[in-house]
Amino acid sequence: MRRVQWALLDLEFDLPMFGADGDFGDETAAAVSAYKQSRGISPSDGKVGPQTMNRLDTEPLPSLDELRMHYSDRHSFYSNRALAKARDAEHVEWLPEAGWTANRARVVDLYGYYRDLSLTAPTEFLWAGLGRMAGGAVVGGLDSDPAFIEQSIMVRIGRDIFFDLAWLHEAFLDHPSEAVKLGHLHDRFNEYTTYVAGLPTFVPGFPTRSYGAAWRKITTGLVAEGNRDLLENEQKTIIPPHYEELRTFVFSGLPTPFTNNIHPYHRAFIREVPAGDILNTEDRWRWITFPDGMYQRWDDIGADERTRLTSLPMDDLVAGRFGPAGRPELLPLGGP
Repeated sequence: MRRVQWALLDLEFDLPMFGADGDFGDETAAAVSAYKQSRGISPSDGKVGPQTMNRLDTEPLPSLDELRMHYSDRHSFYSNRALAKARDAEHVEWLPEAGWTANRARVVDLYGYYRDLSLTAPTEFLWAGLGRMAGGAVVGGLDSDPAFIEQSIMVRIGRDIFFDLAWLHEAFLDHPSEAVKLGHLHDRFNEYTTYVAGLPTFVPGFPTRSYGAAWRKITTGLVAEGNRDLLENEQKTIIPPHYEELRTFVFSGLPTPFTNNIHPYHRAFIREVPAGDILNTEDRWRWITFPDGMYQRWDDIGADERTRLTSLPMDDLVAGRFGPAGRPELLPLGGP
């Protein structure tokens, strides 16, 4: 099914809400119908039969090698730009195996980069701002008891999230439509970390939500929904293999700061999911998407309050010092 969806996208028949997700839903059927009508294929319904496949096979589509080369080139270009903004030149090469202390300054600068991204486009870049706020929990958790967890895994998570998501924000800053096009290529060619006998390796895979569709939403006014898709990919595609590997260690888990509220407008994990496991993807996603909770309130508070919070020093975020609330009516009843 993705083969048909990719061909439709290459021919500029849009799949704005779901992209090439591998499911033949109403959106794909409508694009198939539009394609058949444009090529004079009768009946011009949403079904893909032999005649439609034969016609798709004769279309002058770009080759996979051409598309992959363009993707690789743009991914490298925008990733390098993001790295420069994250002060990459001031740090040694990524060394997850060296542990938290050796990588701390670099990781803190990554969260500084997310702050700057958020401040550049506070209305559009909800994911980046929330990522900045999560930095307080991550840095605080690793600082509080760095021997409690497998440090290399946590550093690797930060690296993978950065290389998966930062570059498309840079593409958006150049031109929003570029982020949409490259997002669809990211759906197609990206590789994700998995572990084999305890060692990390990259394998081809597909995101939970289409990156192309996510950026299409962001560029067309569905900002909260598009950023939620980016967040869902972070939580359900990028992080889970690492947390599953973490479970193989004795006394696996995360220190308490990882489960604290990351901004003042939602409750801590233990309050929202009292019987949950922070390493469990569905429990964690319930916490993030709880009604009137972490993600919804991050959208609700507005750009001015998001700007105030993301501008706080990292030390304040680590300590949970969020200052006087700009939107006190949205604070959770009974506190965090």
